Amino acid sequence: MLARRLLILLAVLLGLTALAAGVAPRQPADDGAASPVPAPGAPAAQPLERTLDARSSDQRVVARLGQTVVITVESAELDSVSLGENEIEPVEPDSPARFELLAEIPGSYPIELLEAGRTIGTLEIRPAGG
Repeated sequence: MLARRLLILLAVLLGLTALAAGVAPRQPADDGAASPVPAPGAPAAQPLERTLDARSSDQRVVARLGQTVVITVESAELDSVSLGENEIEPVEPDSPARFELLAEIPGSYPIELLEAGRTIGTLEIRPAGG
């Protein structure tokens, strides 16, 4: 008898939980920041792929807002490559560093060899129209 009452109570609680979840307002998945979305019918920007040499300096990669960017850094020595502040990839003679990102925030981002302590280039993200 007691087990039957507990099962009925459990069923009522499950029903109330389902009802509450069904009528609760949904929150957007993003943080409210507007992301660049191409206009309907507009062609998607072509991916930009560049290979940089770690022995060189002053290399520049220019991308447009909303464009997919693939940067490969080749090096004859073991090091770590930094793109901006948050992206770090290892690089070895037989294994280049590879960065794939969506150009979302306009600006200039240094591409640096961390162990060598030098900048080999810059990623520039420009507005789509400019």
